Amino acid sequence: MEQMSKARITLGKEQAGHTVSPYLFGHFIEDIDDHMTAMLAYPLRNMDFEEEDGDADGVSGCWKPLGFGKHTRFAVEPAARWHGGHSQRIRLFNMDRCEAGIGQEMHAAGDVVYRLRIIARATREISKLRVLLVNPRNGEQLGSTELDICSHRWQDLAGIIQASRACAGAELQVWAVPLPANEWEDSVSTGYVWFDHISLLPDQETGLLKREVFEMAKELNSGIMRLGGNYISLYHWEDFVGPTELRPNYVNEAWEEAGQVHKYFGTDEFISLCRQLGTEPQICVNMGTGTAEEAARWVEYCNGLADSEMGRLRVSHGHPEPYEVRYWEVGNEMYGPWQAGVCTPEQYAEMYLKFADAMKAVDASIMLLGCGTARESLAPGWNRKVLELAGTKMDFLTLHMYQGRNFFPIDAQTPGPERFKAMTAFSEIARSIFEDIEELIRGREELQHVKLAVTEWNTMFFPNPDLPNAHTLEAAVANACMLNEMLRQSHLVRIANFSDLVNGWVGGCIRVGDGYERMKQPGWSGQEEIVFGTATYHMLRMYANRKAHRLVEVEVACETFDAGASTLAAKSNSLPLQLDKLPKLDVVAALSESKDWLTLFVVNRSLEPVSLNCDLSEWRPAGEAILRELAGAHYETYNTVWEPEAIREEIRSLQLQGTSWVAELKPHSVCVLEVRISM
Repeated sequence: MEQMSKARITLGKEQAGHTVSPYLFGHFIEDIDDHMTAMLAYPLRNMDFEEEDGDADGVSGCWKPLGFGKHTRFAVEPAARWHGGHSQRIRLFNMDRCEAGIGQEMHAAGDVVYRLRIIARATREISKLRVLLVNPRNGEQLGSTELDICSHRWQDLAGIIQASRACAGAELQVWAVPLPANEWEDSVSTGYVWFDHISLLPDQETGLLKREVFEMAKELNSGIMRLGGNYISLYHWEDFVGPTELRPNYVNEAWEEAGQVHKYFGTDEFISLCRQLGTEPQICVNMGTGTAEEAARWVEYCNGLADSEMGRLRVSHGHPEPYEVRYWEVGNEMYGPWQAGVCTPEQYAEMYLKFADAMKAVDASIMLLGCGTARESLAPGWNRKVLELAGTKMDFLTLHMYQGRNFFPIDAQTPGPERFKAMTAFSEIARSIFEDIEELIRGREELQHVKLAVTEWNTMFFPNPDLPNAHTLEAAVANACMLNEMLRQSHLVRIANFSDLVNGWVGGCIRVGDGYERMKQPGWSGQEEIVFGTATYHMLRMYANRKAHRLVEVEVACETFDAGASTLAAKSNSLPLQLDKLPKLDVVAALSESKDWLTLFVVNRSLEPVSLNCDLSEWRPAGEAILRELAGAHYETYNTVWEPEAIREEIRSLQLQGTSWVAELKPHSVCVLEVRISM
């Protein structure tokens, strides 16, 4: 029988001279894929009728025509005065003697009261609107309400509706009810109704988020929340403040067939959410198609006094006090060929200085984040040139770090154990990248103030449309190693935003529905509304809620492994990577601010159990400890709609053996030990 691997951890008394930034436990919101629709509480789509009439039935997008009138006409009408864009028009004929309307499929919750909002106008022949929630499969009526409509001018109508029971495939129907036939007076005997907006919002929403999503986001204890991503390079913030019905509708140009920009979550809504979550807002401004003046107006809208031009605009929208947004990122991935406004480092530095001067002229207290890159091969010399030309006016240089095929030669055919080693070794590459940039900073006296912000990070294994790798226990172990490295480098790395918060493109840590099976049509499981956390969600929550204030000295003696060659080594002579003797355990230790708790973050990045003896004698442990563990039978296990808690944090109290923690660490596991101490 093979002998179990042994390891020893020894904690010393030396403490780091810097504190751990709470902003290392940050998150990220962007308008990409289904991020917004999954995150926000609105159960309806295409609420403003901006989608095209793709099937030529006269009705916008996912809405469908309702009624039995032989002569009823449906059409999407162009924009007109006093409404935000296209409207849905229905023409009823007296000779049909019937109602007509539109409907959309939705998930109806049985325990929720929905706030109904309809912006509509009608000719005098239409007496009221009848709103129904029905089960279209059998005609069962689940809920109903009626709204009077009495004007040819746009009316903002409100009501409430509730389903008698939950129904996954329910349908919201809005019917135009005409006057009795003998009361129609116009010569052609027709009546019209126009809909500019139809929405439902559960009364249980918080910060416009689904209640379950908000509660899970709150538990993440996010220090900072970023608003950014590729879409921001085509985003003009002034279009997305003020009354939502007057905000324009336009296509999200950042990706092919990305749909509409979600106009219901703009600056004011983002700040409101941050306040309710208790997190610091961080905003990325549009350098791709925007201007320095536009960015400066955004700063003034958020931070200006009530008597400033943009401050007055904010006040008119119901927000008298400045938002005091401190962290502003200038441009998103401007080095990337996929980015609107992609440029050279010299061009970026020139533009950055203009943006920095304009934004600081409005509020000199803001912190500015300049665009850097972790992938030197995309833009050779980018970081060095940008820092040399514009670094004096930067507070942070940003990096986006997605471990996977970008740094290791792995693909869907790579054997699982080899892939696991590569993924969990990425933290070593991250360290080399951090050290390389730190050398650039330390080499110039005028750059000593610059810190790093990893404003996007996650696993990105390889193009894998049918494999939810980013949701597995393997991903959580790899992400824990990355977080450990950022903790070790926290003298330099002060901000980190996990990508994404909800669903999104590589594996948002909060999952809504069954979209993680990319080769299947969303809704395949009938569980479109289930909300659960990935393995990485549980790891992030486990880390962020601990009392890590100042790192302490730690020594690890354990077996090693060979992670294989990194593709990065061949692309950069400045990063001499040694990946053949990596310790199987990745360990960080931290002291609480009150100096009465010691926390160990221990990652077993091997596929075997490890017999551990951890010496805590230097810190006089009290004897009892709390252990939090994330583990599973296999590293490829992931949470699903059927087993949403297959991988989750397990918590238990334990008794130390004298001044030592003695344990058997499970394979591919993450442990967090909290020990009360007396100094």
